Amino acid sequence: MSTKFDVEAIANAGQHIGRLMDDMSAFEALKQNRPYTGTFKPAAWLEGVVDNRRNAVVGHAEHLKIAFGEMGAKLKDISERFKNTDGQNAEEIKKVIAGIEGAVVQAVDTYDTNTENQQHNRTADPVGPDGVKPADGCNGNSNDAVTT
Repeated sequence: MSTKFDVEAIANAGQHIGRLMDDMSAFEALKQNRPYTGTFKPAAWLEGVVDNRRNAVVGHAEHLKIAFGEMGAKLKDISERFKNTDGQNAEEIKKVIAGIEGAVVQAVDTYDTNTENQQHNRTADPVGPDGVKPADGCNGNSNDAVTT
């Protein structure tokens, strides 16, 4: 039994998959719009909830970009390896695919760690515009009591 491959189709698919999330402008714009609702308790709670959801949307887009980028690179590598094989060498595919999950997980973890270290509404500010230090909405638990 013979397996046939269209090496160019594999490379082309990889290129298209890798570029699916090239336009991140909507998420970059969303990343810059941090809410400010005030410092009374319900407003501070709402700010944290809205900011948490905003960060989640941006984070999911970044995770997709990472995963699609890794898949695109691996498909390109597979197509290159098949140019030099007889098309039946499954070991070549295994070599390429073996590390994709770990690469994606590591890249996503790095992105998430950097996000948590960098994104704090106005917590770096000593006080908000009304003289009260606002809550950090990035990593809060919306079930926790809000203090202002």
